Amino acid sequence: MIQTNEMTQEYLNNIRIRIFHYGYASMGKEWVGSIVSPPYGRLYYICGGDGYIRVNEKEVLLKQGHCYLFPSGYSFSHGCTTSVQQLYFHIKLLFGEDTDLLQGCSEWMEYTPGMGQIQRLVDLSQSEEVYDSLRLRQEIYASVLELFQKYEFHPRIVQFSPCVLQAIAYVKSHLSLRLHVSEVAAHGYVSESMLTKRFRAEMGISLGRYIDDMVLLEAERLLSHTSRTVQQISEQLGFGDPFYFSRRFKSKYGSSPRLYRKIKSV
Repeated sequence: MIQTNEMTQEYLNNIRIRIFHYGYASMGKEWVGSIVSPPYGRLYYICGGDGYIRVNEKEVLLKQGHCYLFPSGYSFSHGCTTSVQQLYFHIKLLFGEDTDLLQGCSEWMEYTPGMGQIQRLVDLSQSEEVYDSLRLRQEIYASVLELFQKYEFHPRIVQFSPCVLQAIAYVKSHLSLRLHVSEVAAHGYVSESMLTKRFRAEMGISLGRYIDDMVLLEAERLLSHTSRTVQQISEQLGFGDPFYFSRRFKSKYGSSPRLYRKIKSV
């Protein structure tokens, strides 16, 4: 007899970790800033130094040999007294193309893999072999599962209604700060009030906030992976002028666009 479970197969085929940025960073006092409602989670493996994060006026030391996960949407500030060394990954735990399972997590998590394990991850991250990249991805999955198990976090998958899926697709293909909720609703042949209500209920944030987040995420991607100037990015994404773009970007990512491009806001 062969037994299968269609839902399990769907999860196996559609749940994945997407890595937006990663790197090994050895930073000094320039590693300081605020992360405001980030669109992806941050996974930190701490190799040394005296880095810290601050949440609601409470300061938490980032300990050597420890791993920390700050979920999508989780705001915090960070800094160090002298220096910090870390292997970091900016990630989403995706179901399909749009559901980030980390958004259901309301607090940061921590566990202790130890320096031996972290050094192996650092070595894997610097290899150019396909096999080592697969091993590294496997280790990232293992870390996330270790944290979920320790904190008894069970991701929840929401099935989106057609109008919400249409809205998400339209926003992604028309990324601009000038994009208005009314235009998105009209494209989907649904009333603005109904779309607004359903979007907030299913996504956990307003459609206007989602548009802002996606525009700023695209700005972050363009800064990190292209040579376009701040002026060009500002114009492409509908900010009007680079000064307004810089102000909005800094309020989101804690650094000006030029500084972010320099240090990649690890």
